[in-house]
Amino acid sequence: MTTPEPLPEDLRSICLETLNVDLQQSEDEAISLSPGQLKAALSAAYVAGKTSDMHSPLEPGYHSSHLFWRLMESLPDHVYFKDLESKFICVNRAHALFNGFANAEEVIGKSDFDIFQERFAKVKYESEQEIIRSGEGWSFREERDRQSDGSEKWVLTTKLPLKDATGEIVGTFGLSRDITESKKVEIELEHQRHLLQTIVRILPCRVFVRDTEQRFVLVNEEYRKGIGVETDQVLIGKTISEIKPGERAELLEARDIEIIEKDQAINNQMDFNKSLMGDKRWVLTSKVPLHGAEGKVEGVVGMTLDITEQKEAEEEARQANEKLQKQNQQLETELQVARQLQETLMASGFDDEPRYSVSCDEWSFEASYLYSPSHHLAGDFFYIIPISKDKVGILVCDVMGHGVKASLVTMLIRGLLLEIPTALSSPARVLRHLNDKIIPLADDANFPRFVTAVYTVFNLSKGEIMIANAGHPEPLWYVRDEQGNHFEGCPVREMGPALGMFPDEKFRATKHKLDQMTELLFFTDGLIEQKQCDGQEWGVDNLVQTVERVKDEPLSAQLKLVTEALHTACESDHLDDDVCLVAIRVQPNNS
Repeated sequence: MTTPEPLPEDLRSICLETLNVDLQQSEDEAISLSPGQLKAALSAAYVAGKTSDMHSPLEPGYHSSHLFWRLMESLPDHVYFKDLESKFICVNRAHALFNGFANAEEVIGKSDFDIFQERFAKVKYESEQEIIRSGEGWSFREERDRQSDGSEKWVLTTKLPLKDATGEIVGTFGLSRDITESKKVEIELEHQRHLLQTIVRILPCRVFVRDTEQRFVLVNEEYRKGIGVETDQVLIGKTISEIKPGERAELLEARDIEIIEKDQAINNQMDFNKSLMGDKRWVLTSKVPLHGAEGKVEGVVGMTLDITEQKEAEEEARQANEKLQKQNQQLETELQVARQLQETLMASGFDDEPRYSVSCDEWSFEASYLYSPSHHLAGDFFYIIPISKDKVGILVCDVMGHGVKASLVTMLIRGLLLEIPTALSSPARVLRHLNDKIIPLADDANFPRFVTAVYTVFNLSKGEIMIANAGHPEPLWYVRDEQGNHFEGCPVREMGPALGMFPDEKFRATKHKLDQMTELLFFTDGLIEQKQCDGQEWGVDNLVQTVERVKDEPLSAQLKLVTEALHTACESDHLDDDVCLVAIRVQPNNS
């Protein structure tokens, strides 16, 4: 839109004299009028233009129609005149440009149906026809328009009946001001206000605003219910002391005054038994100064959250934790005793080295062990049984799982061995007996699913060993053959399944005749299945290499060196599984 020409000084004075309207132009030369002034000016100017042949008080050289059009071109507001059919007969340039026309002449003869969508145009048409019928218009009405291209506009409109010189209504005229941008801002502000009110209303905490005189300005639903009043209006405009008089109210008011005077907030302040909401309540309070548009403190905005249930729950949790710690300490002590008992039973007959030895005329027997459970109690177990003067039995087993359940099964197995003293010289019969007893128990879901075991009998009079295996890692033994002296797996004729898996299983034993000093190393799978740093299992090969490297050491020293090598490979002092090692050395007494 081009800038209108400046309004001449003489034209301003003539309008002032003729229309009694003080026209004030802004810096961009556009005239600024109030709606009332504009209405009076247009009405008088239009009538003057239509009756230019009548007597005019204007000075010679000026024509009323000229003044009218200068006024129309200079106004930033939208001015229009319509006939009895609501068709435009005169509009100013601002009106034409606002509605998408290049100039005012393009609008003449058109109606609102040519500019707006039909439903909006129909409303305008009906309102104008009512003005023509009644002779009464209206002022300052907000209207929402939808242009034919779909764009939305908001205008502030005044519409009046248009009369000729005789006073007869010949149409309508009006003026409107584009308020689209301000209306959008207003709508957005209203949306934000509604959103804020909704958030404040649904917050589970209590929100309030008080002015500098401690009067309530705003409260949410939680605060109202907490304070115990029926409606918000009971609180609005009242002070805390008027609602809940007493020492607590005075304390809160003093705190608010300090916040206002110092212009400092408080955040998450926890108080007990100081709330207006009731006795023995814990509340968490935050308050900030409320600043006005000029930065001056105008009150306090606060939020309180009743945390009594949380504090009570914390106290209950603390007491429960103390009780649990005491129980855990007691359980820890009991488990430690149980572990000592378990190891004492296994170590029966060993000295402090630990070393176990038996000797007869022909052969001598020596044993040492190393036992390292991953928990207090373990499912790994060994039991050395002095069967007779010249026979020693050794059971090494591994119960699936760890802890108390697995350890109780090991104790059960020890007890089952004591039931068959006459069969202890037969490894196959021992494993069959254990399997038969465990099978019924294995049906219980709480019972470990299986137990691996290897049972060996050493006959020191004959220099023989009998060995039967139920799914357990085969022990290593030191042999001397055409390949030289080395450790390898001790063979059995037939390895049976783990105990507790198949009923009526017939386990078989293998006999080995000894003719020289022999060493055997029994172990559980926790030793060879430990993960190294690269994620690979330590394995039997590493075990064999380590044992061959330390074979000249005493038995107890050999076992310590094996576990040290394992810890080094895993780079950890803690092992993930139970470890049980038993080293045996038998040798003829004449060697």
